[in-house]
Amino acid sequence: MYNCIRSMKKVLVVFNHPAPYKVRLFNELSKKFDLHVIFERKSSKERQKAFYFENKYEFNTHNIKGIPLGKENFLSNGIVKHLKRNKYDLIIMNGYSTFAEMKAINYLKRKNIEYLFYINGGLIPNKECKLKQKIKTHFIKGASAYLSPDQISNEYLIHYGADKNKIFNYPYSTIYESEIVETKPNKNELKEKYEINYEHFFVSSGQLIKRKNYLNLVEKWGKLPENYGLFIFGEGKQHKQIQDLIATKNIKNVVLKGFVPRQEMFKYFSAAEAFIFASHEDIYGHVINEALSQGIPVISSMNVNSAMKLIEKDKNGILLENIETESIYNALNKLLAIDSFDACISKAKENTIEKMAEKHVELFERILNQ
Repeated sequence: MYNCIRSMKKVLVVFNHPAPYKVRLFNELSKKFDLHVIFERKSSKERQKAFYFENKYEFNTHNIKGIPLGKENFLSNGIVKHLKRNKYDLIIMNGYSTFAEMKAINYLKRKNIEYLFYINGGLIPNKECKLKQKIKTHFIKGASAYLSPDQISNEYLIHYGADKNKIFNYPYSTIYESEIVETKPNKNELKEKYEINYEHFFVSSGQLIKRKNYLNLVEKWGKLPENYGLFIFGEGKQHKQIQDLIATKNIKNVVLKGFVPRQEMFKYFSAAEAFIFASHEDIYGHVINEALSQGIPVISSMNVNSAMKLIEKDKNGILLENIETESIYNALNKLLAIDSFDACISKAKENTIEKMAEKHVELFERILNQ
């Protein structure tokens, strides 16, 4: 299938921007492969500068010239030029979301060069025009293998023409095993330490944008008893709108904390009794596993791939069909009556950077040996 395997196989990954969880994975993979990465852009416009906290690269990087467009798009023929000049044992295309990636996939197809198609998640839309479906099918169909994080994403790939027998799953994670809490913390002590003045304390984290459904969550949460406090971490276009809602409705049990570095945010996670994720949809949602890693159960909408994969009902969380005051209140009280710490930690330990890298190595070598 690919060139003969050398002691260090030469692998190329094409990825849009250096997201820290990808940098962590690539650093681990560089221990086993001669790893080369093309980052099309230095950053996404949707991310704070502090998001890019991982700046130690233990792999080879290649810069390409091009024009950044919008939040994450990139117009360039640089990937194609790089492919023409260099040979690799394994080529990995992380989707087709930019014009540069589309050009590269078309080149690989035209030259009959085999490549692995990699996705971070996927959801089949309820409605989609035929042209858009045709375009997606063109770019997804025809890879020699596919890497996907969960069953729902598998169905997404198959819907757009991927061969189900060529799809391989991997544990998807943003955390090292060392970041997982080892012992159950004393939450009262932590609340006192961090000056949290609620009898029951909960957290949420995400971009304050329409898709994440925070306006609805805050409005519904404001009707809960005032001793049920919620801290929301994150920034986004809806920050002022949510802030105005809190002021207008005189909501006293929701606090917008803004963007906070991850390790600082994890301290609050450990003090909380549960994590709330009300997103309308998420093709994955790393924060679910991050919450579990700090020993707290998760209440999530059912439109989040990671929630469907990681949450075990009444053990480490609860899935909600509707984000309403009554459903939230009932779920919170149900979790307050359960000691879910061990179940949360157990699931988090199954999904670490180390586990993800281990599975990638196994899959890459299997593909290279075919």
